[in-house]
Amino acid sequence: MTSSIRQWLLVTGGSRQRGWWGLLAVTALLASFLYGAGVAGAPVARAESNGAALTPQAGWSSWSFVRQNPTEATIEAQAAAMASTGLVSHGFTYVNIDDFYYYNPATTVDSYGRWVVDTGKFPHGMKAVADYVHGQGEKFGMYLTPGIPVAAYNQNTPIQGTSYHARDIVSDTTHYENNYNFGNGAMYFIDWAKNPSAAQAYLNSWANLLASYGVDYLKIDGVGTSDMADVQHWSQALNQSGRTIHFELSNSLDINNGANWRNWANGWRIDGDVECYCSTLTNWNNVSQRFNDLPAWVRYDSPGGWGDPDSVEVGNGSSDGLTPDERRTQLTLWSISAAPLILGTDLTHMDSGDLALLTNDEVLGVDRAGRPAHPVVQGAQQQTWWAYNTDGTYTVGLFNLGGSTVNVTANWFDLGFTGSAAVRDLWSHTDLGSSSGSFTASVPSHGSRLLRVTPAAGHGTIGTPLVSKLSGRCVDSPQGTTYNTVQLEVWDCNGGANQRVVHNSSARTLTLEGKCFDAYDNRTAAGTPVEMYDCNGGTNQQWNMNSDGTITGVQSGLCLDVTGTTNPNGDGLELWDCNGGANQQWTLG
Repeated sequence: MTSSIRQWLLVTGGSRQRGWWGLLAVTALLASFLYGAGVAGAPVARAESNGAALTPQAGWSSWSFVRQNPTEATIEAQAAAMASTGLVSHGFTYVNIDDFYYYNPATTVDSYGRWVVDTGKFPHGMKAVADYVHGQGEKFGMYLTPGIPVAAYNQNTPIQGTSYHARDIVSDTTHYENNYNFGNGAMYFIDWAKNPSAAQAYLNSWANLLASYGVDYLKIDGVGTSDMADVQHWSQALNQSGRTIHFELSNSLDINNGANWRNWANGWRIDGDVECYCSTLTNWNNVSQRFNDLPAWVRYDSPGGWGDPDSVEVGNGSSDGLTPDERRTQLTLWSISAAPLILGTDLTHMDSGDLALLTNDEVLGVDRAGRPAHPVVQGAQQQTWWAYNTDGTYTVGLFNLGGSTVNVTANWFDLGFTGSAAVRDLWSHTDLGSSSGSFTASVPSHGSRLLRVTPAAGHGTIGTPLVSKLSGRCVDSPQGTTYNTVQLEVWDCNGGANQRVVHNSSARTLTLEGKCFDAYDNRTAAGTPVEMYDCNGGTNQQWNMNSDGTITGVQSGLCLDVTGTTNPNGDGLELWDCNGGANQQWTLG
């Protein structure tokens, strides 16, 4: 069961029944949910598997700096600058055209009902621009919004390669899809129930047109929950085009549908625009709000798809709207979060100090390692973020969101180990020696430090694995997130800190990364998810460790259980009537 469906069952109070009738009930329930959401078929819990975004993408987008006037000459100048400044050699590859490159879809479409490129801005067409970008050793991106143009409906344009027409896939002409350029009245919703074959053929024709240009990246903007079917079918359309095209969704997407965005896309905007729409590109307030929003999305990040906190506004010095410390902090947060690094600045007028930040390969390596970090404590003025790496090291970010210089400390206990560790500053490429128990640094206002921490040989660890007898898999916090309400799951045991459970026998608690095992919403019914939550002493966070290997909730008397009969990676923990099954038996340590 995917995370989004678990969340839906949780919100609606759904419970699981065992046996044939239970299977029928759950199947009917899920079918009703998916039909209501406009989704054809249940999603598979995986990242988009089109071969794109195996690591977080990096490059440049026209929106922040060029905004409403992208032209062939401007885009090519930025592409040339991305190569000449050395950014390409440091892994920045995408050059993406955002909005305002096309004629009004309410009045103008091509012969198959698709947008028409504004030839006043792009006299040689998009393929010529793509060829130029590719010639710089870069990749080329374009922009769309969901739905079908109003002009396509009005003209009832044919759908390429079929006997269908635009009016075969539109039912409602009183409501409009989002289009930020030309506003309300430019795009209609596609009715996926009316003629699914025609609707898919329409998107296929558009995807094939993009592929013929040489597009490597597609951003669809204005996406909401009502567009879930469009997202799924755009994924199918791009995948049949014969070209690997990174598929990006924007903006402020609903986290309750995070599993679906991950299934069908390579990236998803977690917030609104980072731009301040003022005299500078952005400001500290817009950047700093990402500290609150990123942790909840960590669970969905993996090779093939990454949460996107929006553009990196670093490159033009004071014109960025950030102080030098704030620019470094934006890059530190984005990198330690494994976020896309899509620049919004003018690459033809780069500030030398900013360029040095953007070409620091140790920092870029943190981003491309794809190990998203999370904070020890969220919402504080001083924060320590960390991620456990596959080589046994830790990436640690120290952040000071306050207004004056203060000391910020990383305690090794919070990271899941004890003893001493070697510390390296990745921004300065400096080894700082060994530190026992913790590391403290003076951090300026809105500043940061980015560290690589390597525990000494023979160091101790906090907690031990809690292993399912059925599968041999460990209880795991998804991607190491510590965000409240995230359901615990089982995963292949890997020794990571997000699999080290601490049992406090006197308090009768089980904790993982400082969060308590918690029966959701104090519920005592079979099927209640077991989540991570701040420890509060409640009986829904108390557990009895029994001699037969079962673990029972003090409040409910029910057993800690893993969904299903095989326990594959990602199956969630829940409460269920005790039945002696192997998926209710555990070994700690």
